[in-house]
Amino acid sequence: MRIKTVILAMVLSITSSSILAETAPETDIFPYRQTSFDKNDMQIINNGIAGLFARIDLIRRAKKTIDVEYFIFNPDTSGRIIIKELVKATERGVKVRILVDKSKAVFKLDEYYAQVLKEHNIEIRYYNSAFFLRISSVQFRNHRKLFVIDSEEAITGGRNIADEYFNLSKKFNFLDRDIWIQGELVKTMQATFNLYWNSDIVQKPKAVIVPVKTYQNNKINGVEDNSYELSLESHMKKLSEAKKIVAENAEDNKTLDYVLDFGQRELNKTNKYRCPEAVFATDREGASFIERLDIKNYNKNYRLLRKEISKWMGKIDDEITLDSPYFLNDSNSLEIVNNLLAKNTKITILTNSLNSTDAIYVSTVFTDTVKKYTPNENFNAYTYKGTFSNESELMNDEIKNASWGTHSKTIVYNNNSFMVGTFNIDNRSNFYNTEMALFCSGSPELTNEILSNIKIRMKNSHHLNSAGRPDDGSDILEGASLTKKLLYFMLKIPASLAQFLM
Repeated sequence: MRIKTVILAMVLSITSSSILAETAPETDIFPYRQTSFDKNDMQIINNGIAGLFARIDLIRRAKKTIDVEYFIFNPDTSGRIIIKELVKATERGVKVRILVDKSKAVFKLDEYYAQVLKEHNIEIRYYNSAFFLRISSVQFRNHRKLFVIDSEEAITGGRNIADEYFNLSKKFNFLDRDIWIQGELVKTMQATFNLYWNSDIVQKPKAVIVPVKTYQNNKINGVEDNSYELSLESHMKKLSEAKKIVAENAEDNKTLDYVLDFGQRELNKTNKYRCPEAVFATDREGASFIERLDIKNYNKNYRLLRKEISKWMGKIDDEITLDSPYFLNDSNSLEIVNNLLAKNTKITILTNSLNSTDAIYVSTVFTDTVKKYTPNENFNAYTYKGTFSNESELMNDEIKNASWGTHSKTIVYNNNSFMVGTFNIDNRSNFYNTEMALFCSGSPELTNEILSNIKIRMKNSHHLNSAGRPDDGSDILEGASLTKKLLYFMLKIPASLAQFLM
């Protein structure tokens, strides 16, 4: 790669602007932004098992189409359960499409899985297959999360498709939040899926190639050549592993039975309500390197969600609550937060501690960043401790004893207005990743479902004092392993320098 391209990419990144510094368009930009009055029912899904049940329920009720779009889709227990439910849907004539981001850091559904899915009439495509050395392109990921059936019902929010998002991992789980919607905006959400699906940055999986023996004998320069055998063995292993995603599995069936029982009971604890004023907003797909160089037009034409977030800041009464796994701001957003504080607006955030995050590099920056705010008495920061919040039952004690962190992407503007979506408070969601969210105003019932859950999670969090440390006197790195602590200090300088990429 040319040095010139790398430098331009870094300049582009550093000069990106704050989410709060822009004005949202007053008119809708279909389908990337749409306002809908009194035509949408919504339900908040705080519990992970309930979130998995809700998706299974959608699949089983789908009549024509199921479209699935995620940043992460793992072939673990939850992934296999969903795939097998999707296969059953195709058998009754439902068209199923899966769009998954091809970030090398998290990508799992490779071409072998794609071949198996194709055999079961499930079509899959990949978003942004750029090689990792293409710095100008590889950073721009699709972070959207969407599950939509028949253009009538949809789920979005923080959860990807993996065990850790559905309270099923024995190692690490995320406390997250989804929102179910039925109504006018679902057609809009469906339309954006179609645009992403057909984007120039999206690719169809390449065909799996069976290794072929291309030489006449088994010796090269007198040495036995077993490269063909090794390639064939690797091929067969990958194919065998991929086939497991649709195979019957006793443990999967046991988990499914639990999800269908407890998940339904947990989901029924939250009600569905009509949202008087609902808005869907998303960033536009794609954008070439040249288009990103034109910062003004890139922000205007592609970065649409952050404009909507900014617009909804006008609904703040005297307090705003932010629930985000990351809380990283640049100088521009720092200035605007300070302006809110100057107006005596109370800002409350729930985010992760080092012990509750899998992103150590983010934690190293956060501990210094938050100290800029904590001296103000109107700024309240809570960092999650890393143990389960006891907000519901779990499948077993091994899961309960795992590490836990917050992964919700939620903003509560006042006692009847909120946003639930995929947007983190960081530069990646602000500038690099394409994101989506639903906004609702005029529903104290839905807002209370969110706030009540956030307060439960705050009870299992450290409140930070004016010095940016836990006010109970404990260490800010409490509970983290020695390895995590060592990495925390080792990454402090490089993470601070690379903050524009986070």
